[in-house]
Amino acid sequence: MKTTITTLIATLATTTTAFAATGARADHSGFLVWAFLGLCAMIVVAQLAPAAMLVVGMIKGLIATRPEAKVTVRH
Repeated sequence: MKTTITTLIATLATTTTAFAATGARADHSGFLVWAFLGLCAMIVVAQLAPAAMLVVGMIKGLIATRPEAKVTVRH
């Protein structure tokens, strides 16, 4: 019984280093993953043009001077 416990402890103590990180990057992304990410990027870029036009329009609206309203008094 004593040898079994000693062997088990020795085995567990030596195999714990096998689970350490090797530093290698595990990137198994295939072509379809990159195509999907590219499609998402194209959608984001396509939405930038209308957003920029909206911001420019808002800034023009804030800067533009408003014509004064004429007040007419009716008796």
